[in-house]
Amino acid sequence: MRFADRITFVKETESYYDPEKGEYVEGEPIKDTKPCMLSKMGVDRTNELFGQIDKVITVARLQRPYTKEFDHVTINGQKYNVKRQSDYRKGVFYLEGVAVNAI
Repeated sequence: MRFADRITFVKETESYYDPEKGEYVEGEPIKDTKPCMLSKMGVDRTNELFGQIDKVITVARLQRPYTKEFDHVTINGQKYNVKRQSDYRKGVFYLEGVAVNAI
């Protein structure tokens, strides 16, 4: 397997009070980028695992299990939520893209 793609795990931090500035400061997100192999899940398999065929599920396979806490992942600037993580191999993530509402 070639791990030519990159996935970034993002942990959002809360805002905090900075006494030197005298105001609240937005927390910086903590990002951790890892190599991975990305693929799209087929309609039949999506129906078996999630019970819906209208979702586009991306499968991300890592070289080693990822055990740190994170809120969401980004791939090529696109935000994804984790639908499921493999139970027997912690380095496989099933991702669903987050739609950005443009008004």
